[in-house]
Amino acid sequence: MRNTLLRARRDGPRVLAAILVLVAGMIAGVRIDPLAAAAGAPKAYVGLYGDDAIGVLDIASGRLLRTIKVADGPEAVIVAPGGRRVYVSSEDATSVSVIDTATETVVKTLQLGEFPEGMALSRDGSTLVAAVFGIDKVDVIDTATLTVTAQVPVAKAHGVTLTADGRTAYIGSQDVPNHNAIVVLDLPGRRITATVPLAQTPRGLSVSPDGKSLYFTTANSADVYVLDRATNKITGQITVGPIPHQLAFTPDHKQALVVVQGTGQLAIIDLTSGRVVQDVAVGKYPHWVGLTSDGTLAYVTNEGDNSISVVDVAGARVIATLPTGSEPRKISLQQGPGTTTGYAASSPARMASGFAEQPRKPAPPAKVGDVQIHIRAFTFAAGTATVAAGHTVTWINDDVVPHTATAQTDHGKLWDTGQVVPGSSMTVTPSKPGTYVYQCDDHPFMRAKLVVTAQASR
Repeated sequence: MRNTLLRARRDGPRVLAAILVLVAGMIAGVRIDPLAAAAGAPKAYVGLYGDDAIGVLDIASGRLLRTIKVADGPEAVIVAPGGRRVYVSSEDATSVSVIDTATETVVKTLQLGEFPEGMALSRDGSTLVAAVFGIDKVDVIDTATLTVTAQVPVAKAHGVTLTADGRTAYIGSQDVPNHNAIVVLDLPGRRITATVPLAQTPRGLSVSPDGKSLYFTTANSADVYVLDRATNKITGQITVGPIPHQLAFTPDHKQALVVVQGTGQLAIIDLTSGRVVQDVAVGKYPHWVGLTSDGTLAYVTNEGDNSISVVDVAGARVIATLPTGSEPRKISLQQGPGTTTGYAASSPARMASGFAEQPRKPAPPAKVGDVQIHIRAFTFAAGTATVAAGHTVTWINDDVVPHTATAQTDHGKLWDTGQVVPGSSMTVTPSKPGTYVYQCDDHPFMRAKLVVTAQASR
């Protein structure tokens, strides 16, 4: 449950974002159709984090058809083989939502525990693996019965990927500060077979098309790392730019596409040479990339400006920018070829309602008793800070990607700064003494503590 103040803070921007979606759509020549897609056209399902919803996008026309309400903080989004189901984890809640794409409604909600994060689905669609960050476990789910058939302890489980045969899962364990690792899970045996320690926090994970390597990214780096699956040793790294996140392989197995959050680019890697052959400028703070079945088009979600960049992969260029709802993150596509038959030929419009477009808010001058906490390299500089009730605490983002400072309690969020973009700050004034653990909602491995003492008598 979120308190009324926090809900009001989020609902205002959502209403504005909805209006701006319609306006931007008209400017771009992309008409938002609330009724239906073209018959048989594949759809993309987009996690709209700021709206607590899934947006349904018609691939052929670029139209946002509708939104589907889900639990707070949609994180992983996976379209099942055949396209009849979509699985959505909600990291600000405890559940995974199951969407029927025929009716575009949530037909089942699976309660897994605090903060479900990344998920992966076997190629035959029979097994769903979900990382439950808040209670240090991985759930194995039978999709035929929608029941949990096994649970495996994994500390601060976050990202998940599966091998093509569905027998091995790789889990990113974001157990900061000293136990970051990639955990190798034998699914038939329901047991951990290896743990690969890492110096930095693992993020995006993908098994290579030939099955020989695991490609992954880490926080606060500029590289994609290559892990030899036979030896569990890192055998290579590819520099792509500051803060790479997720990567996807083209269907012809010749290239990998990597979202680079720090520079707003999509890096295209040639897998034979292991080098970046092209950088494509996309939107603000890109988060995820989804490919059409034939690999001709890539859809990059831009969390910072509420848009999707449609990239012609062969031409390495953006051919359209589509407006979405608030804070688009994960995206997953139904099977089908790439086509833009209904797209506007005019220059694309950029949404101006995203948090990246907000004016920068410099830190206010600190008064005696106030506290300022800098955010650098995916870390709150003050692991523990102390402030008297009634004094201010200001978080200053010196990083190259947005962060939040959010205190979660059993009764909801005590405070939430919202997105603090690079070069900006956000201030709260705690009023109740106590010791509070807070985190970045975007990167929950970032945790720190604030001790609020009683206000000194005057």
